[in-house]
Amino acid sequence: MGLTQHPGDRDPETCLTELLEQARIAESSGFEGLFVGEHHFTDDIYFDNFQTLARLAAEFDGDVRVGTSVCLLPLHNPALVAERVATLDVISGGNVVFGAAAGYRDAEFDTVGVDKAERAGRVTEGVEILRALWSEDDVSYDGDHYAFEDVTLRPRPVQESGPPIWLGGSAPSAVRRAAALGDAWLIDPVSPVSKLKKAVGLYERELTEEPSCRPIRRDVYVAETTEKAIDTAAPYILDKFDSLSEWGIIDDDGEDLSRRERFERVSEGRYLIGTPDEVVADLESLNETLGVDHLVARVQWPGMDHERAVDAIDLLGEEVIPRVADL
Repeated sequence: MGLTQHPGDRDPETCLTELLEQARIAESSGFEGLFVGEHHFTDDIYFDNFQTLARLAAEFDGDVRVGTSVCLLPLHNPALVAERVATLDVISGGNVVFGAAAGYRDAEFDTVGVDKAERAGRVTEGVEILRALWSEDDVSYDGDHYAFEDVTLRPRPVQESGPPIWLGGSAPSAVRRAAALGDAWLIDPVSPVSKLKKAVGLYERELTEEPSCRPIRRDVYVAETTEKAIDTAAPYILDKFDSLSEWGIIDDDGEDLSRRERFERVSEGRYLIGTPDEVVADLESLNETLGVDHLVARVQWPGMDHERAVDAIDLLGEEVIPRVADL
């Protein structure tokens, strides 16, 4: 199980201090990975993922993995990404996971001057460039979006052939791309299980070899009672759901429902909210239904107090992780 750090909505110094404290608590609670996502030009604070991960990696000895969940690869020159990931792999002692996806927010593409229509091709070429630069000298590449000659990357990653690449996305084209190019498909945090069953079937058909693992991102909150878990998490999750709906990646029919009724409707098959027993049962179901064996858990959303996130991290470590470690 890994913990993904969500951006904050307070001052940057406080956000960073809380992020580091949550990471330390997660590491001591048995989480095996710490992940940071990427967005730009939003009201919330998203720290640069690579610099943040370097700071986290410097905190820990041992086998705690650090990873991007996810890097929006089309927004970057992949040769520079290859260098940054390789450097991070050295800092972490060979414990990097590189998660990447195509992105979806128009504002991000428009601001950096990348045509959003090119994102799929840029992901494909980007992955090809990463793998080549991580393992070969004097690399030349001539693609539709990137071209260079005789480039050798230094430093190289510690991991032979480079860190594992987890590719995200739930569209059929993204699933096929993950099967063809990725070491794993990182299942997105918002698609309901009913939709994911079909996507998993497509992924299985497209695979040519067994993936390194089967990870999923989910929003998770655990408390001593079901009511406490829902009362704590629901307001923030619904606000996040509304943001995703505004960004165009979730359909919301806008029914006239109470907040509690709406939460129950949107959470079905999406969120892991409840007691330790309920969350363990949900994880066992995900393992049986979708075959997932790694969870990247988000336990805090904009507006939620740091202490409430810490409570969930502690309880996951005490009563959930030991019971699902062998899934």
